Amino acid sequence: MEARQANIRQGRRFTLLEVVIAVGIFMLVAVALFAYSRQTTNSWTRIMQERNTFSELLTLDRAVDQIFSHVVPFLWPDPNDELENEVPFIVANSESLRVAYIHRLNDEEEGALRFVEIMVKDGNLCATYSDRPFIYWENIGDRLWTSVLARDVESVTFRYADWGGDMTDAWSSRLKWVDEWETEDSGRTDVPLAIQMTVVWQNGKIESWLRRTMGNSYRERYGKWEPQEDDDD
Repeated sequence: MEARQANIRQGRRFTLLEVVIAVGIFMLVAVALFAYSRQTTNSWTRIMQERNTFSELLTLDRAVDQIFSHVVPFLWPDPNDELENEVPFIVANSESLRVAYIHRLNDEEEGALRFVEIMVKDGNLCATYSDRPFIYWENIGDRLWTSVLARDVESVTFRYADWGGDMTDAWSSRLKWVDEWETEDSGRTDVPLAIQMTVVWQNGKIESWLRRTMGNSYRERYGKWEPQEDDDD
């Protein structure tokens, strides 16, 4: 009888040991699965963030290509001028850009021209459009709509390519970059040869786009133009 009870007690201790081992193995498996699941979740989160970033950049790239590559000179009478002289529809400085560009014809009433202003508003890079050439945009009324090109933007910077006074065949000598496209006092009616836009996001990311404008080549271009004197001349 005593031997039987001893065998029973010994069997119970062995069963408890098995349970401890089984629990330990289960915990190891659970920890491994948790670590794998966490790593998978983090990888998926990064993939989704990269996908969203790429989608945002792709949308912005398409908008830049559609606008910058089709910028054209455009003149329109100034309503504040008694003689209603025609003035260039372009306001281009380092922080904002307002231009006319050719757009595909969706509606005969709207025409194939678009007028757009690009600048940062409330942390977003916005493109404000109109299908009518209002010189003073406060008079546009309901013929105005805005599209957000990029969110969480810190700043945007524009630069504009122009021909310099050096008429040699060397691009490095002829081409110059300016931070503002002056037309009011210079009498110019043309548009920049190319437009560069640099966007700085709030997370520190920086991207740049460069597009040549429509109708501007090495030997000919739209609009009245004369070489500008270099600043150091």
